[in-house]
Amino acid sequence: MSTRTVQLVGSDEEIIAVARAAHEAIAADRGLSNRLLPAVMRLSRERRDFISGPRDAIPVPRRSDLGTGSHDRVWGTMLTFALLAVVTAASMFLPPVRGVVVDIEIALPLVIIATPIAAVLLVVVGFLARRASPYPAYVGMVMTVIVAVVLALLIGYRMIVGTASRGVPFTQEQLGLWFVAGGILLVELVALAVIFARRRGSATSPARGADARADRSRDDQALRKEAVRLAAFRPDAADAALSSRWEAALTAADASDETRAQARRLGPVPWLVWAHFDGEIEPR
Repeated sequence: MSTRTVQLVGSDEEIIAVARAAHEAIAADRGLSNRLLPAVMRLSRERRDFISGPRDAIPVPRRSDLGTGSHDRVWGTMLTFALLAVVTAASMFLPPVRGVVVDIEIALPLVIIATPIAAVLLVVVGFLARRASPYPAYVGMVMTVIVAVVLALLIGYRMIVGTASRGVPFTQEQLGLWFVAGGILLVELVALAVIFARRRGSATSPARGADARADRSRDDQALRKEAVRLAAFRPDAADAALSSRWEAALTAADASDETRAQARRLGPVPWLVWAHFDGEIEPR
């Protein structure tokens, strides 16, 4: 079936005035009105919904969103060092691995140095990540969540065993200070993961965008076919009364001669259908 639409001649006000004349002529015939008008009103609603729908909500990813730019490399490098610093500090609170225990003289300086470095870098990454590209943001989110889970488990472990751990012999005071510092790091990691998640969700992937545009194209074709089908509807050929009502209403309508001439050529049914198919005017 053809999907070629008809462009009505005249201003919006003239098109609406003639559409009202067509509606008046059709509505006087109850049988014709019941067969045609509900379908035309449904087409009008669906067309308006289509026009005001997701056309602007289907983003086409910018080229910069599809790759890794220098900005992503900067915050990605800083994130790597930040997570390494978190893991370095947290690993000093592990239980003995294969009986190996790090000396307190080595472990304590590592924790004192690595913890503030991690805290500062995570804050900087949080600011930079607000402009991260979607896929790098996804990778950063996964890495951040993994480290956050490990850190939370280690904090929980040391809270339970305290100084009784057979690992590095930290004092109760040192553990207490690190619980505060570890809690701050954990909050920063969670906040950073949220930032990454928002950046990842802020863009539509090319595949989803293409699917959405394809769906929209199919909807447009379906609406056009329905409009062509309705416009092709012809009342009984012998319905002189409809022609008489249409001519009288059209003569009384506030429209230009050019608009009236096209309306006479089309007839009341096609004019009413195409006026409603416009979607941006409301011929009420």
